[in-house]
Amino acid sequence: MEPVLEQERRPARSCSVELAREGRRAQKLDRYEQVIELHQQGVKAADIASRIGLGERTVHRWLAHGSFPEARQRRRRPSLIDPYERYVISRWQEGSRLGSQLYRELTAQGYKGSPKAMYNYLATLRTPQSDSPKSLPSKPRGRKSVPSPPAPVENFSARRATWLFVRQRDDLDEAQQKELGLIRQASPSAEAAYGLAQAFMHMIREHTGHQLETWLSSVEESTLPEFKSFAKGIQQDKAAVLAGLTLPWSNGPLEGHVNRLKLIKRSMYGRAKLRLLRQRVLRSSPKKRKSTTARIA
Repeated sequence: MEPVLEQERRPARSCSVELAREGRRAQKLDRYEQVIELHQQGVKAADIASRIGLGERTVHRWLAHGSFPEARQRRRRPSLIDPYERYVISRWQEGSRLGSQLYRELTAQGYKGSPKAMYNYLATLRTPQSDSPKSLPSKPRGRKSVPSPPAPVENFSARRATWLFVRQRDDLDEAQQKELGLIRQASPSAEAAYGLAQAFMHMIREHTGHQLETWLSSVEESTLPEFKSFAKGIQQDKAAVLAGLTLPWSNGPLEGHVNRLKLIKRSMYGRAKLRLLRQRVLRSSPKKRKSTTARIA
């Protein structure tokens, strides 16, 4: 039985995947430009790696490369459509772009592959070659120079930067504020990440859940794949997140009771049958202890 095919199929590489790829490339380009500028300022490779958060070997490799290291194009794996590649290209150039029609023509010639494999190949033909990123010059153009910090940021780590990004600025001392300022000035991506992190923390602290939709739109317009992944998780359980950012209640007391129950159960080394566990929980409850104390008095 011939499979039912759609009139048109979406390309294998969706818009979200393409945006994520462009975001990763933009971040890599931003770091590369910082490496070049710091190197031109006379900063050693080890200090550059520590300041930007790269491996020292990566810094040496980028400097030796002489130009922006574009990501290598992955080789396409052998496919059942390979013997029919010339035929598909010729039909494509003739104007036959309907996937269902091409699939029927290929199966008549002996093609044994799946429709999905054929559509994936057609997606590569739909992608214009002009969209591929061009090679960039070794020296970045039109970018403001990275200011030399008064002192290198020692022991920099992503965890440290995350802690600084989610804290309120008024809660940071002078040294921490200077360190935060250096990180924010390091790249436009860092500044954008700081703004999104602070906006989300403001919603948590002030219970301003009505700003969530605006925040999600800002994330969608950004080129930060980490925030896009976080926003995608929020969309999957948006109602619960919105309630947590709006309502004053939390499940903290419930989690506390669950932890107390687990502690009592573990203290009996696996002998906590339901009846015995019930007695232990009731006897250890605050009301029971209060009534027992009143009787003793």
